Amino acid sequence: MDMLATAIIQTSFGVKGEVKVRPFNDDCSYLGQLKEGIILLKDGRELPCHIDGFRMSGSQALMKIRGIDTPEEAKKLSGATLQVPRSEAAPLEDGEYYVADLIGCTLVHGGLPMATVVNVFEGSQSLMLEAADGKGEKYLVPKMDRYVANVNLEAKTIELLTPWLLA
Repeated sequence: MDMLATAIIQTSFGVKGEVKVRPFNDDCSYLGQLKEGIILLKDGRELPCHIDGFRMSGSQALMKIRGIDTPEEAKKLSGATLQVPRSEAAPLEDGEYYVADLIGCTLVHGGLPMATVVNVFEGSQSLMLEAADGKGEKYLVPKMDRYVANVNLEAKTIELLTPWLLA
């Protein structure tokens, strides 16, 4: 099954084992529809889970996971990535894409391939594209408009505006 990382568990909330969840997109309403088929990925381990509840408290998304009933148990899930089947992830608008789909794209500059995206993770100011150049070197490229543009998932390319990042 094609799974997508859609949120991260931040910490526990309250005394009944709820967790604070930070979605990877602006619209987190889809989280309220999730029940089964969910995987928590933490420290390289996959933990299947069942979602018993979802609610918003102001702008904070909160989730209740079956079997997690105390703040101490919930705290142990901090940092876990919530993975959902692609079919249940947030719907995409025109021009949007899932971050996972950037992996495998080639960074190109002036039509020439420069490196391939091998991983994507969250940096302090933006997503970071980890790119490998085929010679054993890896680089970090901020996914910001001044560094990259024109993501083309059909061609699996991303235009690299600043090739000096790979120097």
